[in-house]
Amino acid sequence: MLETRGLVKHFGGLLATDHVSLSVEALQTHALIGPNGAGKSTLIGQLCGEISPDEGDILLNGEVVTRAPVHVRARNGLGRSYQITQVCRDFSALENVMMASAAGARSIENASARFGFWRPFRQEQRLRQSAEEALLTVGLIAEADTPVAIMAHGQHRQLELAMALSLNPKILLLDEPLAGMSSSESHIMVELLQKLKSRYPILLVEHDMGAVFMLADRISVLVYGKVIASGSPQAIKADPQVRQAYLGDEALVA
Repeated sequence: MLETRGLVKHFGGLLATDHVSLSVEALQTHALIGPNGAGKSTLIGQLCGEISPDEGDILLNGEVVTRAPVHVRARNGLGRSYQITQVCRDFSALENVMMASAAGARSIENASARFGFWRPFRQEQRLRQSAEEALLTVGLIAEADTPVAIMAHGQHRQLELAMALSLNPKILLLDEPLAGMSSSESHIMVELLQKLKSRYPILLVEHDMGAVFMLADRISVLVYGKVIASGSPQAIKADPQVRQAYLGDEALVA
């Protein structure tokens, strides 16, 4: 569903992405882990089209998208969440998801012609139904009319996921979905991601190793821009190079 082949990115003399090759198979959760400064954000930027690689290729559902812009990748099925939540605080949860769904129209002109401006937009039943289904999936349907500004941080993370789901993605790229959450919020998010595993392939970037080992079918470890190991959670836990570079004693108790 998603594949990189020998991806390379330099920033001056820094090799931020060192010939990275990895893949996410159908209905597989592939976790990408590594210490701060390992190059995870640079790799994500290349996958989403925000950063252009110097070498290598990116394939989305078998199609080369290495030079495709961000919006083309989104329309071709790449749904994502961000490390820092991207929601509109001045609108309700439902309106946020409806806006995301409208943005998935084939073009700005089509969106304007089909949905008009704000009043017709809010009354568009197809958008409303799609948004309500996404909110139901992430457990926020009771908060549909709640202003985002008064929602909790964990609910913001769930909402951003609903916005991604409203675009009918073929694969999800989740950038630290548990970041900044309390233990109870993290528990809710892990349960949600366990549900989504049966519906979507997922590339998961996350520092919470308990969640990673619970959710991942496969794990790749990035250190100094290079994948030093890739395999099952059990193999990664047992890999002495990975434990020395990143996991430490956490691998023994996770």
